[in-house]
Order: sequence, then structure tokens, then C-alpha cells
Amino acid sequence: MKQAKVALVLAALLFAALVLGVHAQDPCEDPNNLTLNCQFDTFDFMEPYGAVATGWTPFVEFAVETPAFNSAGETPLAPAQEIFSAWLPYTAGIYQQVGVTPGDGYVAAIGWAPYASYDDQGSRNSGLFIGRKVGIDPLGGTDPTSPDILWSPEVWDELGGVFPELEVSAVAQNPVITVFVRAHNPQSHGNDKVWFDAVTLMPDPNQPASTPTLEPPSPTPTPLPPTATATSVPPTETPAPTETPLPAERHTPVPTPTATLTPTATPIPTLSPTATMAAIDAAVPNVAPEPSSTLAPPMPTTTAAVESSSARWISSLLLTLAVVSFAGAGVLGVVLVVLRRL
Repeated sequence: MKQAKVALVLAALLFAALVLGVHAQDPCEDPNNLTLNCQFDTFDFMEPYGAVATGWTPFVEFAVETPAFNSAGETPLAPAQEIFSAWLPYTAGIYQQVGVTPGDGYVAAIGWAPYASYDDQGSRNSGLFIGRKVGIDPLGGTDPTSPDILWSPEVWDELGGVFPELEVSAVAQNPVITVFVRAHNPQSHGNDKVWFDAVTLMPDPNQPASTPTLEPPSPTPTPLPPTATATSVPPTETPAPTETPLPAERHTPVPTPTATLTPTATPIPTLSPTATMAAIDAAVPNVAPEPSSTLAPPMPTTTAAVESSSARWISSLLLTLAVVSFAGAGVLGVVLVVLRRL
């Protein structure tokens, strides 16, 4: 037991010496450091984990029971983030999202990351029990199992607090990247503890800063040749055929029919032969011959004159026939009277 206490004191003195040498050039005091609460000076209680460094978030990849997150006071640069488990394996850690410039390179590092394992009597167990590493997700994700995370080499050494291997660099792909600190205890050997302190994120001088990519100027659109627009041609008006005037229609006046006088049946008087002859004489008047007029020079005979002359001739003929028929009827009547008396 005495030898174990001596070994623990020697280990603590070695840690202190190493840390004091590092403290002279504390990376958390570098103005280029971007992590919040780099030295884990303040803590917040988070159920069901316990005391977690302010600005950091706990995660558990695997555990039979959730390991305890504590503010360790027994470390040389107390406080520090402690993850503790009693006889149970676990894989757990903390992460923080940090604002960066996309396209720039950044390097994350752990300034102090020792571990220790003790049996139930307080004796220290020697061996390679707990692995530690740091990682960067250049996309800013929070899944500790993401394949996007770039991890540093995993260290298993028990003694010593400063490990130059716990460093990783990546080029930011988004305005936020995530820093992970992970402890892997695949098989417990007692009361297992791991301590983290001085976790930094700084621009990586070994990677060139991003150069703003100037977008090529948009090509000036080449005007397309004008598309031939079909111009509507007004239809050629075909002149309407000139109507040839038809000869004026000559209307031949229709002669007005002369009303035929129907003789009223008048009782035929009984006449003597002398009276009959007198009636005949009276029916046919003696017309005196018209005096001969001086003949005018012949005028050109027009169609209208001929038609008028024809109309008068027909009228005269009809009138003459009517008179003759009337006279014939009278004569016939006289003859019938005479015959009846015979």
C-alpha cells in the first residue's frame, strides 16, 4: 500500500511538472484559440450525466450504465473534466460547435488527457486500459459516430498528461465545425477515470487559407437571329366582273280590253215589214266621207306609233263587229217574227 501511494505521488509530481511546463505557454491563452471555456474552469449540471464543462455537450456512444461526468479537483490544473466508471466499460466524451470560415483549415488539440485505474482497495492498476483521441467534423455535425469526423491517433499510454499525438487538422466545409474529445474504455479494470483539459481549436498554419472563388462572369447572351415572322399578305382583291347592262326591257302596252256591251234582252216588238226596213236603215247610219286633209310629210315610224295604230285598228274592228252582230241579231229577230206569222 505504501509503495502504491509513493507511485501515485510520483505520477502526480510528473503530471505537475509537465503541466507547469505547458502552463508557461498555455494554449488556451492564445488569442487564436476559438473554443469556449478551454480550461474547463466552470461547469453546469446536466441530468443524467452530472457536471459538464460550460459550453460543452456530453455524449455516450456505449455504456452499460451512463458514466459519471465530474469536475475533478485532484488534478494539477484543477478543475478538469472527469469521466468516471466503476467496473463498467464505456465510450463517451464531450463536444463543442465552433463558428469558423468555410474553406479555412483548423487544428484541434488536447493539452492534457491522462487516465488512472484503481482497485477497490485503492491500489493502482497498471496497463493500457483507456484510449483517448480528438476529432473534428468539418460539416459541423453532432453525431460522434459520423464518418465525416476526422480523428487524431488514439493514445493508450497511462502516464503523462501531454500527448502531441492528440491533434487533428481539417478544412471547414461549413460556417460551423465541431470539436470532439472521446474516451474509449472497452474493458474496465476497476474504478476508471479519465481527465480532459485545455482543448483548443486554432487556425492551421500548415493549410492555406481559403481564397474567395470569384464566379466567372456570366457569358453575354448572344442574340439569336430574329425568327422570320410570317407577314400576312392581304389577299389580292379580284375585281368583280363588270356587269354588262342588259338592254332595257321594252314593255309593250297591253291594250285595254274594251268592254263588250251585252244587249239587254228587250222584248222584240211586233214590226211590220215597213218598220223592219226602217229599223235596218236606222241601224246603219250614213256616214259622210271625211274631207281629204293635206298630207304631211311622212314621219319616221316608231315602234310606239305602230303599236298605237294597231291598238286603234283592233278597237275599231271590235267595235264594228259588235255593231254588225247587234244588227244581225236584230235582223234575225225580225226574220223569226216574220216566220212565226207565216
